[in-house]
Parts: sequence; structure tokens; C-alpha cells
Amino acid sequence: MSGFLVMGVLLVVAVLAMVAIRSSMKTSTSGSIGPVQTVGTAADAARAQQSLSDALGAAQSQLVAAEATGALSPAALHAAEPSVAFTVGASTGPGTVSVFSDPAGSGAVDLAARSSDGTCWYLWWSTHAGTWYGAQTGQSQCAAPALLVAPSPAPVTGTSIGWQQSSFPSA
Repeated sequence: MSGFLVMGVLLVVAVLAMVAIRSSMKTSTSGSIGPVQTVGTAADAARAQQSLSDALGAAQSQLVAAEATGALSPAALHAAEPSVAFTVGASTGPGTVSVFSDPAGSGAVDLAARSSDGTCWYLWWSTHAGTWYGAQTGQSQCAAPALLVAPSPAPVTGTSIGWQQSSFPSA
């Protein structure tokens, strides 16, 4: 009889342990900012930033070939970098890059890509002023701004693009 009692106690303890583990797992992953969402958001932002870097390489090669004259076409950029979709309209995802280049031939190019958390990531480049990196939070879509001169350093907000040189800002 004592063997049945020990088995019963062990069974109850095992069931309680399973309930506690399952409850703990639901709490840690079902919140609005859980581990799965954080990793997914970071990966999505990294993909948007990588798309911009790839797009900048394609734009630079196109501008050098054209001696910085005329606007860049999405078709020519896509031919140079097929892993990225290019548009003159708004970017709605990390694999689509919005492009603005100065049709007068200043050599400035503006690029934008949106990550799923609503952050717009930007790159601005010209042969005269180098590369600037930007971000803006809380956006439903992202269009490349029409900047012909280098941006000024600023913090990232939901109402304006935060710019800096050397790397993408924290958003």
C-alpha cells in the first residue's frame, strides 16, 4: 500500500510541475514585448538596414558609371542588386527600398526602408559629403526624402528623422 501512496504523490508532483512550467512559458512569451517579438523585430530591422546598404552599393556604382548625372531608375538599380526591390514610391517592408536621386545630377541619393515595427531606416549619400544614417519611429510607410544637401545630426523621434554619420542610430 505504501508503494501506491508514493506513486500517487509522485504523479501529483509531476502534474503540478507540468502546470507550473506551462504557466511560466505562457507568461514569458505572450506579453506585448516578448522574446520572440524582440528577436523578430531586431532581425527585421537588420534586414531593412542590410537592404539599404546593398541598395547604396548599387546606387554608387550606377552614379559612378553615369558620372553623377540624372536620376537613378529602380529598374537599373534592381539589375545591379537583384536581392532588393526598388521603388520611387514608399517602402512598405524591409526588402523594398524607396529611392530619390537628384535629377539635376548633384550625385546625392536618398534611400529608405521600413521594418515591421514601423521604424523607417534611411541612408543619404553624396560624393561630396559621404554617408549619413537615419531613423524615424512609428511610420506606416517610408519614402526617401528629397535631400540634396547633407542632413544635420538629430535625435530619432516619431515626428522627424534622426541622422548621424558612421552607423545607423538607435531607434
